[in-house]
Amino acid sequence: MKLIFYFFILALIVFLNIGLYLPFLKGDEEDICSNINRLKKYKWFQDLLNNKNYKELIVYDKDVRKVIGKFNGNKIYSKLFQNIYRKKLQNTLYQKSNRLA
Repeated sequence: MKLIFYFFILALIVFLNIGLYLPFLKGDEEDICSNINRLKKYKWFQDLLNNKNYKELIVYDKDVRKVIGKFNGNKIYSKLFQNIYRKKLQNTLYQKSNRLA
């Protein structure tokens, strides 16, 4: 009887940990995708996507995607923040591409 109780408690703890952790992953990916869709409207981002190496990093590299996900979606439309985000993304892509080469 004790064994069943301990198993139930362990299962509950595992379930709660997974349940609490997964929504954050989902939210991050939603932020990344929405920010990428917003950024696609701008020529500088389209130029980055036209570069084969950079496009691969934007699509698959977790660190680059994390940088994009941290951008404030409401501020992307501001010219000032576009320049800040562009420089930050370009620096990240440049560093990542140099590590791979």
